[in-house]
Amino acid sequence: MLKDLIIKHGKEKINTLTKYPSILTLHKLGEKGKLQNELTTSIEGEKMYASEKIDGTNARIICYGNEFLIGAREFILHYSKDLYFDNSQGIVEGLKYMNLNIPQTDSLTVIFGEFYGGKTSANSKWYGQDKNGFRVFDVAVYNDLSILELPLPDISRWRERETESGIIYGQNFLHLNNMHSQFPNFEFVPTVEFELGDLSHKTILENLKKFIPTTKAVLSANASGKAEGVVLRNENRSKIVKVRFEDYERALR
Repeated sequence: MLKDLIIKHGKEKINTLTKYPSILTLHKLGEKGKLQNELTTSIEGEKMYASEKIDGTNARIICYGNEFLIGAREFILHYSKDLYFDNSQGIVEGLKYMNLNIPQTDSLTVIFGEFYGGKTSANSKWYGQDKNGFRVFDVAVYNDLSILELPLPDISRWRERETESGIIYGQNFLHLNNMHSQFPNFEFVPTVEFELGDLSHKTILENLKKFIPTTKAVLSANASGKAEGVVLRNENRSKIVKVRFEDYERALR
């Protein structure tokens, strides 16, 4: 199934279709990355769910039938039935070492997660540098593959396009409850009880310190325990924004 799709449409179209979309900061970024008071995304009246933003590297498992691909954020690295693979950032080898129970699926399904710890990034010490972890943060299902008939730039614009009120996403993400129930064998990013308050920079930073003072995704005893922040999503993922300590600390200096 998956190999047939690649033969028919090419790897680049599959890669573009299945990338995780960009996530804007909650507040707009100004000069030198300093936050402004305006919001990037209209979230008034939305029920937003918070999960920890882990500092690692984006990895994806693209499933279809009994085949799968493993990809980094920008590139597909490995096809399940190939002997050789691109082990950039240690993703393929790391995920295979974890013996993940990769599911068979009737529809093209992408499991998005954060590969972190070990030697993945400069901030791996926050979680533990003697092992890697993989935490799922989203799952998308593609029931209609006719989008692959479009030119590559159109597929990219379908996946995400930025507007004055935020990014419009084309992918069909599973509702949060369904995501957890349908993929029980995976670890997910930790949920965070988080409040936005009056949406001021000061309040956001105070609430980060209050609700996620340290990471909830520690891998080993030698972890320093620092947290990067949270990602806020509504139920159907039409709204997704990130809130990071470093952005609000910079804004308030």
